[in-house]
Amino acid sequence: MDSEILPTLMQNVGLALLTILIPLVLFIFSLEKEALFEWDKIVILDKVIEAKNLFASIVLIFSPLFFWNYNSSFLKFILFLIFLGGVIYLIKILFNSYRWIKTVEIQGAHDPSNFRDSLRNKYLEEIDNLPEKEKIWILTWRKDISNTIYERSLIKKFTANIDALIRNKNFELLQRYLQNFFAFIDKRALYDWVIFGDFFRKILEWYFAICIEREAQKDEDTPKVIAFFETESILSRLIEKFVLSALQKGTAYLLFEELKKNIKDKNTKCIEQLFARSVCRVLFDNIADSQERYDIWEHYFPNEWKITKETLEDKSNTISKIWLNQFFHWAQGRIWEAKKDFDKNLDNVASELFPSVEPILWAKILTLLMRPWTDNNRMKSLVERGTNFGFASRIMLGDFESAEQSSEQLHKYMKSQEEATLQLALLLFKHEFTKEKLQGYIDNLKELKYNEGTREEARRNDFIAIFEKMISLLEPKKS
Repeated sequence: MDSEILPTLMQNVGLALLTILIPLVLFIFSLEKEALFEWDKIVILDKVIEAKNLFASIVLIFSPLFFWNYNSSFLKFILFLIFLGGVIYLIKILFNSYRWIKTVEIQGAHDPSNFRDSLRNKYLEEIDNLPEKEKIWILTWRKDISNTIYERSLIKKFTANIDALIRNKNFELLQRYLQNFFAFIDKRALYDWVIFGDFFRKILEWYFAICIEREAQKDEDTPKVIAFFETESILSRLIEKFVLSALQKGTAYLLFEELKKNIKDKNTKCIEQLFARSVCRVLFDNIADSQERYDIWEHYFPNEWKITKETLEDKSNTISKIWLNQFFHWAQGRIWEAKKDFDKNLDNVASELFPSVEPILWAKILTLLMRPWTDNNRMKSLVERGTNFGFASRIMLGDFESAEQSSEQLHKYMKSQEEATLQLALLLFKHEFTKEKLQGYIDNLKELKYNEGTREEARRNDFIAIFEKMISLLEPKKS
């Protein structure tokens, strides 16, 4: 080829490639913003256009033209190879730009070979600047990510970052990472079982790691200890959000499975704080509205966490006692306020958390113990105001040959529940239900006078019968 024509062709090829590249780049940056992550422009500059190398490729294309007039065939061959390298690199940039534009991101669908996702992932993995990485995560979490499968991969990378911060004891940055995630938690696809399970498991792991670290340094008065408290507080609020989401979005099975697995052999004080701050009260306040409430109590909520005489007498079972203490704190507040004619939350929890009790009788006992009264009018208040939960007994299921057999079995069932309820009450409230106090309650009730057939008179007689049965259970059994 004529040596005069070749440099002209080389120049024209370089100009043609630039002519194609410039509008292509402008088009990429003008794409609908909602279709991109806010930090996609950084990915485009770094991984698609490769801005740092783009200038070098342009130099490789056009610099040989300045040295072409030297009369050396070998030098011209080297210059042509340099030009060719620049062209190949520029074509690669053009091809990457084409692939970026061509990649279609459809809501709910995910292609593992998605070019945009692969470049985003590569950028996240390679970025070493921690403040810059923090900024990228903020931009990521504040967006609604329609593709749940890609969100799973982001969650995995984020949890790996958190693990690294905990290993390196960078608690100040850890706190900011978690705070930024928490700020946009409502945008996360917590209904997705993989996202919920993977992230909740890690949050529990981080919570216990921070709690144990804080306990080890609790006597020190340093900024690090303050950071522990603040980080633990953020983790507690995150767990609270996950508990609420599980009740509302159908992931309750995972919630209890992960809780049960991840508290095993952990620090008792940390477990108690976890349930007190983030689990019990959220469940108590919201389970009655959960579509999964039946499955939760019957299948997901561990039986050993429920409160029965047997679980309470098992000294190794600390979890049921935590639930018991938290229930008393919560129930006392609701009974104290008693703003509603019917408290469905208290009704549901009081019945299901105590599976052996008779709900109507149990409600009366709890109301007696927790309702405020004045001027020694405890029994009067109990009789005249009644209860605002525990309106229905449990349903007994079974096959019976006759109505007579059904009635007989129902009577036995009700009697066994009544005795179990009273036995549990006597175990839990030994100081409130002594013989002397029970007799005092009976005497106070007998002093009250109501018209025959009234609701108050029926309640009065009912409570007298309850207290008399409790006294009989306290009597030493005759041999």
